[in-house]
Amino acid sequence: MLDSEITSFLASSSQEGFDLVDDNNNYLFDRTVKKLGALADNEMFGLEPAYILGGEIKKFSLFK
Repeated sequence: MLDSEITSFLASSSQEGFDLVDDNNNYLFDRTVKKLGALADNEMFGLEPAYILGGEIKKFSLFK
């Protein structure tokens, strides 16, 4: 049941709803894919240091 609810939620959402913006209000996801390459099934993008620990949302802070 939970899997189908998650699938429905993600299918009805837009990429912009999950994307982060930098200080200039530019979305990061497409630029990050160009910089670091597409993600494999077992990868994700992250910020260093982590945003929750005081990291900034900047293109150069992203890693794969």
